[in-house]
Amino acid sequence: MKMLLAAMAITLTTGSAALAFDTETQAVIDRHKANKPVSMTDVATLMRSSEQWCYINQDHSCAWTDIYLEVTNLGVTYEIGNAWDAETDIAFTDKGVFRDDRYICETGADWVPSVRATRRSDDSVIAGRQLWELKQAIYATRDGDTQDCFDYLYLRSDADQQTITLLQRQYTDDQHVEGNDVEVSLHFNAEDAAGLTWRW
Repeated sequence: MKMLLAAMAITLTTGSAALAFDTETQAVIDRHKANKPVSMTDVATLMRSSEQWCYINQDHSCAWTDIYLEVTNLGVTYEIGNAWDAETDIAFTDKGVFRDDRYICETGADWVPSVRATRRSDDSVIAGRQLWELKQAIYATRDGDTQDCFDYLYLRSDADQQTITLLQRQYTDDQHVEGNDVEVSLHFNAEDAAGLTWRW
């Protein structure tokens, strides 16, 4: 019986440790209160340690997602994924630059050549002329694009789910566009993040 209890104690201890945030992420959580701005230095820490960011999360379904591929002191390279239409999912690689330790700003880089696409019905790859035509359709929607900046307010964290929720705020020409504020859930557990989907 003692051995069984000891084994259970070890399992419980290991299980809670597995659900804990890493030290740097926990330090970011400890520094912030709800509805207060997060410095871009701390946002960069969260970008490095998270698996995927899910925007407007509804039951593990996202309007779009970010995966941060490279994070430096100057900015990031990241992959954005979303549903293009009812039949097609797309993903592409873009860059952002940090400003004033508060904002991440778009660079105006041409990300369309990096677009990859799959069919939502069976996850098969779209290539050749179909992919070319899709990229031309994407270019057509980019006329008049602005180069926006974003900052983040800390909202909450959930150690059991290994998530942090932030509010992303958009700025166009340095003016806050309140109607474009969105909640984003940061997922730190790889298995959990792999289960996120895009909705149309």
